[in-house]
Amino acid sequence: MDIDNFVEKQEATVNKYQRIYKIIDLTIIALTLFTILKILNIDQFILTLRTFELYADSTYGPSGMISAGELLLAAISIFLAIILTFAFHYRDRKVLLIPFIEERFPALQERLRTAFDNRDVHNIISDDLMGNVLDVASKIDNSKLIEKKRLKKSMFLLLAVFIMFTTINVLDYRTGVTPDDINDLIDEIPGITSGENETSPDEQFTLEGDSGGNSEDLVGETAIIVVEGEEVDLSLPPGAGTGFTESGDDESLPPEFESSSAYEVGRISSPAYYEQLPEGYESIIKEYFEQMANN
Repeated sequence: MDIDNFVEKQEATVNKYQRIYKIIDLTIIALTLFTILKILNIDQFILTLRTFELYADSTYGPSGMISAGELLLAAISIFLAIILTFAFHYRDRKVLLIPFIEERFPALQERLRTAFDNRDVHNIISDDLMGNVLDVASKIDNSKLIEKKRLKKSMFLLLAVFIMFTTINVLDYRTGVTPDDINDLIDEIPGITSGENETSPDEQFTLEGDSGGNSEDLVGETAIIVVEGEEVDLSLPPGAGTGFTESGDDESLPPEFESSSAYEVGRISSPAYYEQLPEGYESIIKEYFEQMANN
């Protein structure tokens, strides 16, 4: 083993432990977000949205233990956890490997960096130093590269979050927050318009001839509309209470019709048969129609 292989091996070990830290942080954040969102009934609120309301009664997993709302909540929690984990570790300083190794292994203090910087130099002093460094390096334990204090804190926090997550899901503990409360809270956010306050299609419809700013209310006191420049009064007399009758009412009578006078049916010749006949075929065509009339 040369010093380059030793340094590369330690670098791979350090990178592996850093990935472990990130996975632990990701798990902690995802479980925490899922627990908080479920306590606040966000999964029920999601299923009230038009996009997901078709899945309100859907269940998945063994014996249908997992609802569609919980699956959506898990997806949202994992997505947000990935973003937050990336943000937390984005500014992590890159580990200066040689000083980091010397810090973990005091026997290599100053000696490792000197041997690494002079690895291409071959003389009695450098070769002796290189031999001593490699002899110590072959006996070190890579597990000492783990930041034990950081790992202990992360594992303790992970255990606490997991216990909280399990307890909340087993007991199905929830607060009194309802989807309506969440909608009301969203309505109070400036710049967000609630669907209940939006103008309905009936209110947006303006009749022809109307300026648009003074649309008439067909069910209020005013019942006059303008059609092709003429005012039409649609108001009903007070106390009528009958409204418009449906077509096909049993009390309505069928329209009366007058029968036309009977006449004798007979054959008449059409003058069209004798008009504009092709030249040379007049006699043949006339004879044909005379035979048809006799039959």
